[in-house]
Amino acid sequence: MQIILIIPIAFFIFYIYRSYFKRKWSENLSATLTFGSDIVEGGDTVLKEVISNRKRLGIPFLEVRFQVGKGLEVENGQNVTVSDRTNITDIFSLRHYEKITRTLPVHGARRGYYEVLSTSLVGYDMIGAVEHYALRDQNTSLYVYPMVLPNDRFDVSFSKMLGDVVTRRFLQEDVFTFRGIRDYTTQDTVSSINWKASAASAGLKVNLHDPTSSQEIVLLLNVEDPSVLYDSELLEDSIRLVMSLTTFFISKHIPVRLISNARDIISGDEIEENSGNSDDHRRRIAMDLARIDLTRDVRPMSEILLDRVIPKARLGSSQSDVTYMLISSCQRDDIIRAAGELADINGSLIWLSPLTPSMEVRVPEGRIQFHKVKHE
Repeated sequence: MQIILIIPIAFFIFYIYRSYFKRKWSENLSATLTFGSDIVEGGDTVLKEVISNRKRLGIPFLEVRFQVGKGLEVENGQNVTVSDRTNITDIFSLRHYEKITRTLPVHGARRGYYEVLSTSLVGYDMIGAVEHYALRDQNTSLYVYPMVLPNDRFDVSFSKMLGDVVTRRFLQEDVFTFRGIRDYTTQDTVSSINWKASAASAGLKVNLHDPTSSQEIVLLLNVEDPSVLYDSELLEDSIRLVMSLTTFFISKHIPVRLISNARDIISGDEIEENSGNSDDHRRRIAMDLARIDLTRDVRPMSEILLDRVIPKARLGSSQSDVTYMLISSCQRDDIIRAAGELADINGSLIWLSPLTPSMEVRVPEGRIQFHKVKHE
């Protein structure tokens, strides 16, 4: 008789437990995800999971599910890639009033801006036959900046070109910054003579000035497809090249400005940064480059050159302190014509082009200084 009574009592207790679990399992249950510091592509960081169960009811089995861009590799979780997203599942078992912190290693395989905006929680009772769902909002993000290209990707002419740009900066003098006087030589202009100092001495004296600080590098990044069939890494190399140039010139205290037809993955706007040469400015450009979404349609670079860059270059055509650098694997006729017009106005233009060994150089020699960057 007692055995007969045990069975319905057990079913009744199980029914009460399952009903209570269904109503209460997600109460005072929190899940917080936080990325570690931003990294450069190829680098490593962490993703911290903090799961807290602040109630008397334990959760025998809990799945924490979220998605990241497939350019991130999250270890220790169950990873399933779906299109451009990777589903991550991590499993916990929580007692009452328990908090669990788990740190997952993360590898930044590709440049990008990665967000986790929500987490799905799937709870199971001790029987584990029924799934219960809850959603928790998240607000964590990670920048994976483009890498700086190694020196062996550039030929000797490229290194010389960078040196020539830096040298030209120090050959120009700022007439508003006085540094001292020295003896006159035949290479000096008459306007540089300090007549008052010359009258007080036995010979002609000239003013010394500091190098000009007004030189500017304008980087023009084009992310149009170079051909119908092409290696998508060519565009990534163009982005890395902009990062390399920005790092180099800012290290020499030369202001850098960025103009591009690439679109921001957050705002959808075209990428643009005003001139600057600080470490913060370098980081802003790195963030812009990380947020470039190559899946979006872009305006022709020739249109941007004709509408925005060339008119401003005409206004400052008397100035020789602006160096335009076009970074583009695409060599369409319209871009070549627009770049040639800009080169004629400014006196020169440097075109840097990541190309595969099978791709030909179509840009004619002239005012455009064309440099091929090896694509591996």
